[in-house]
Amino acid sequence: MTMDHLSRNLGGLRQAAAILTAFMLPISTSGQAIAVSIFAVLALLTLDRARLIATLRTMPALIPLALFLLMLASMLWSTEPFGLAVKGAEPYAKLLLIPLVMATAFTPRQALQIGYAFMAACLMMLVLSWVSLLWPSGPWGWFRSPGVPVKDNAVQSGCFALCAFGLAIGAVRIWSQGDGRRALAMTALALLFFVDIFLIFVSKTGLLMAVALLALVLVHVGGWRRALLIAVPAALVVAIALWSSAPAQMRLAQFSSDVRGGPPSAGAESTLGRLDFWNKALGFIKEAPLLGHGVGSIKPLYQSLEATRPSPLGEAPRDPHNQFFAIALQAGLVGGALLLAMWAAHFILFIGRDFASAIGQAIVLQNVVGSLFNSHLSTVTQGMLYCLAVGLLGAVIRNASLHYAQADPVVEPISA
Repeated sequence: MTMDHLSRNLGGLRQAAAILTAFMLPISTSGQAIAVSIFAVLALLTLDRARLIATLRTMPALIPLALFLLMLASMLWSTEPFGLAVKGAEPYAKLLLIPLVMATAFTPRQALQIGYAFMAACLMMLVLSWVSLLWPSGPWGWFRSPGVPVKDNAVQSGCFALCAFGLAIGAVRIWSQGDGRRALAMTALALLFFVDIFLIFVSKTGLLMAVALLALVLVHVGGWRRALLIAVPAALVVAIALWSSAPAQMRLAQFSSDVRGGPPSAGAESTLGRLDFWNKALGFIKEAPLLGHGVGSIKPLYQSLEATRPSPLGEAPRDPHNQFFAIALQAGLVGGALLLAMWAAHFILFIGRDFASAIGQAIVLQNVVGSLFNSHLSTVTQGMLYCLAVGLLGAVIRNASLHYAQADPVVEPISA
């Protein structure tokens, strides 16, 4: 077997592993871990050294690497045992995927195949979710929660919002090319994804992410008339979904009670807990502002205040439910600044009107909004989705700008 033949075979296996990873993201945590591990090994085996060096010279690839190295270095001043410190640094190892994937020679067609795999998995979850909502007495005992077959509502809502965004942007592009039927079919599917978010157990974070992506769609459609044609039906559909869904009504009642200062409920405790976590986090940051308390220190820090300032949830949290605080507590304001710089670098990378840039903007915006109320970069699925998507879309955009790939529909401009 010649080296060229071996390289092609490894490249084919790498693409298959990337497709499998995208398919597993919304479905299985263990399947996702296995698939991404295989992909990472194959990506390393097929990596071009010169391409990697060129990639690491760019801010979108260099800053995630720097952030991971800082979190790793914070083990040196952590007061926690070595084993716990290592465990605390593990969630940030996925940041290494950003430069690795960005340096991989993905073509636009390969990127579309990976995106279709993610969409296919989400479609399976969407069908199961809708069937269970329309047939609540069916055999759904194995579901994680009503309307949520696998993983959890936060993961499903985020994946569905991203699919709705991609379909909506694609529909606008296809409509401008004169393919009205296909555009209408994609719009209808986007609405099914979007509405499902509001029919199941509604979360504040999921609601804000969906609204943020809807606003981004309105920015991309071009012209206030088109934006109005999308915004009004979307608002009407959401209102009907919230009015007709019992779980949504329950959550809205909890939010209302919380705002009015009523008796604690599950939703109120969640909000009160976050306010308590954030207030304490500010104090912890003031104690070690520059480099933080070291990785793995979040739980012990909150535990130290339980005797005098107990948590509203009854126990010390492992996570301050805010990505900036989660990093600043452990790696100080230097780490927090790197986080903000990373988001900024990635959003700037995706400034453009082409399809890949639009999806990239949605990925970054969704992660930023979600990270206001949860540590989405640290979580298994949301963080992995961000790192893989930024790397993949960044590779496609860099390939196009460097003429590494020929023009393909994924990077064609979206007509306004």
